Amino acid sequence: MSDRVLSVVVGGDEEAPATADLVLGKYLLQLRKQAGLTLKQVVDAGAFSSVSMLSKYEGGKVTVQEQAVIKLVKFLGIQDAEELDELRALVGQARAKEWWSGFSDVVPGWLSRLFSMENSAHEIWTYQGNFVPGLLQTSDYARALMCAPYRRPGSDGVDLKAAKMIERRLTVRLQRQSLLDQANAPDLYVVLDENVLSRPTGGRSVMRGQLRQLYNYGENKSRIHIRVLPFSAAEFVTPLKTAMTLLKFVPGQGGDVVYIECSNEGGTYENEREPVERHKASFEELWEHAMDKEASLKLLDVYTNKLR
Repeated sequence: MSDRVLSVVVGGDEEAPATADLVLGKYLLQLRKQAGLTLKQVVDAGAFSSVSMLSKYEGGKVTVQEQAVIKLVKFLGIQDAEELDELRALVGQARAKEWWSGFSDVVPGWLSRLFSMENSAHEIWTYQGNFVPGLLQTSDYARALMCAPYRRPGSDGVDLKAAKMIERRLTVRLQRQSLLDQANAPDLYVVLDENVLSRPTGGRSVMRGQLRQLYNYGENKSRIHIRVLPFSAAEFVTPLKTAMTLLKFVPGQGGDVVYIECSNEGGTYENEREPVERHKASFEELWEHAMDKEASLKLLDVYTNKLR
């Protein structure tokens, strides 16, 4: 199935990958069209119950049934046992709720879309000019960032309602990070502006713990590649945005997408070819002018020692 299945669409955009139900729907649609059959012809042949329901399956609009899917794809020519097993697994994913579905109060639609794409991406490239990216934050660092907008003037704390909301957001952020421990985790390429290392977000102790974690990830996690963009690079390169992420997908599984982050205010997406290519070029330039792995780790260590 791997060379047939196209990744999913979001809001009808055929270049934007999303969730398993849409992956499956698009795959079923592709199979039917390759067979040169209309919805009615499939139903008339006894391979599916009704035209309207088949249309909903192809659109990812209803909860699918494994038996119905397997019967349909066999009719459409899929007989390979391994491919059928992959389809059964995909059906299971389509029927299951995403882990963040129970956090709808703190996971708005734009963020749910990001989580879905991260789960499907082959590579994730991110540049951050002010803060450590969420996928690599410690709990203390993340909490400090989340609390900042809710602190009352002259107070270090937040009210009870905000505190509860922050803890739920923190739970989501830490759960999101489990993506990087999965066997099929995407490669993560991170360019951190040196400015991120120099500002003690959350205080000296919190920042020291964060820098230690970054060092550990960069040194020991083979799929996490951390590079520091030194202050001196400002002479040669200017990032397009202060916080941007490029999500790359396997060819044939949907077009690449750029996510532009607005701190604590949501984010926007670009999936048109011209802006995506422009951001790819920016990432290449940033990577070229960033320190290599050894130098980046050394600088992380220097900043960590300053916070002792």
